[in-house]
Amino acid sequence: MGTNSTHEAGDFAFDRRLYVIFLIMFTEVLGFSMVLPLIPYLGLSLGLTPIQIGLIVSVFSFCQLFASPVTGKLSDHFGRKPLFLLSQLSTLTGFLLLGFATTVILLITARLIDGLLGSNMTVSEAYISDITEPRHRTRVYGYSSGVFGAGLIFGPFIGGVLSRIDYSAPMFFAATVTLVSIVLVLLFLPETITKKPDRLSLGFDDVIPVNDVKRFVKAHNVRNSLLMFFIYNVGFHLFISNFSLLAEAQFHVGADQVGFYMAWIGILRVAIQTFLIARILRALTEDSMLKTGIVAMAIAMVTLALSTDYLFVFVPLIFLAYGTGVSRPILTSKLTNSVTQKETATILGVNHSLISVAQIVTPIAGGFIIEYLPSQTLPLLSALFFLSLILFLRNSSSKKT
Repeated sequence: MGTNSTHEAGDFAFDRRLYVIFLIMFTEVLGFSMVLPLIPYLGLSLGLTPIQIGLIVSVFSFCQLFASPVTGKLSDHFGRKPLFLLSQLSTLTGFLLLGFATTVILLITARLIDGLLGSNMTVSEAYISDITEPRHRTRVYGYSSGVFGAGLIFGPFIGGVLSRIDYSAPMFFAATVTLVSIVLVLLFLPETITKKPDRLSLGFDDVIPVNDVKRFVKAHNVRNSLLMFFIYNVGFHLFISNFSLLAEAQFHVGADQVGFYMAWIGILRVAIQTFLIARILRALTEDSMLKTGIVAMAIAMVTLALSTDYLFVFVPLIFLAYGTGVSRPILTSKLTNSVTQKETATILGVNHSLISVAQIVTPIAGGFIIEYLPSQTLPLLSALFFLSLILFLRNSSSKKT
């Protein structure tokens, strides 16, 4: 690591390769967050119904459920760099197809290609692990979280502005950004896997961790933590994956305005996680802080259900940003603390699979709600999911005592 390091803080040396990885992660999130709020509007322009749009949105998450663990395994065998290039080329192809998507078939094909092969984040996290000593990984993953947050701010904003020209403009811009990241990998990113395994071992349980799930659900505290995280994700993704359809149906706003909403959430999330969480934790316990997050998310959903004015919607989104910014880190901490250190990676893998399940189901459920029920039903249902978390908190507290 000595030849690849620059400024030091204590015994921590910042590896120069991390700059490239962070740039790759930034461009990945930038492109993804730029395009995601626009896909429902593109679907509507092609004459699709909300349910059909929900099915297309869920295609990507369905593919990722299988693709993410497979990509990680393949990168262990063939190396990080080839898998980086493969995933980025698939993302580039997906964005280009979205830009040319004048038919539903092209739209579906774009999401399939990107979903099946575009698992850049999995390889990025593995690369960071390769070049970072174990005691410094928390710090470096913290930096990567900041990069992720920055992408979530700029992506929707740029996508919203470009969508005023045409829906294809953000797609082609995202493709250009992805092309830049491919050049970065080719020119500046050395391979880290020097000793590759002779055999590629890939079983069903490596893709869908059924045995790990069975083992973890037998322990009450682990099962409780997994369920809480899953319910949180169902409530959050029910809202966020259908936000564009909800905004179009209830607030009567276009793709550009939804982009500004999403950028606003990103700005608030970064500010809250950077400046507020550590300070609040000094005054409150984790459980008390989690309760404030749950209540804030419920308030946001109920207020959104009662909102019809474009500008007023920015207010409940403050509560949503606080609630999610507080709740997710605490739920992650509860989950990892419910198992031994050796089982941390395994429980996070199981949790990732459950998140993918939530991301598959919620766009379809949301599309059904938007099409057949009053649009207000969607945020109110999310509020119920969030509030149910308090019951799990009480249940875990009573078990402790």
